Amino acid sequence: MIKQNEMTPLEAVTHLFTCLILADGRMDFEERESWAEAISDLFPDHSPDKALEFLQDATRALLAMDSYSRRNYAIRISTKIKDHFSQEDLQNKFGPKVAALVEADGMVFQSEKEMVADIEKELGIEITLED
Repeated sequence: MIKQNEMTPLEAVTHLFTCLILADGRMDFEERESWAEAISDLFPDHSPDKALEFLQDATRALLAMDSYSRRNYAIRISTKIKDHFSQEDLQNKFGPKVAALVEADGMVFQSEKEMVADIEKELGIEITLED
């Protein structure tokens, strides 16, 4: 697995979003679409092929972890993301993308809510989820 300090911001966001996607135990089409949209908005100059490669790498690595390890990993990755975005962008751009991803499949599980709370705390932002 890639060490967080060697990750690009795009890789870090993809790994964090993959943690959220897998928090409910599966990866739905809607969640993948939400991830792709978020990546396009947050990193307009990205290579879609490279981003998909990062998603596949993240999925392989995270499926090997239990839910506790994934949650701790998400907290550590959040630190890398905090280094890349301004506080304003974290609150107004990144946070809404996290909410959209978690809500994409139409269900918000407790495991997802807990991970979102961890991310909010680590990034110092508020993420509003629909119940």
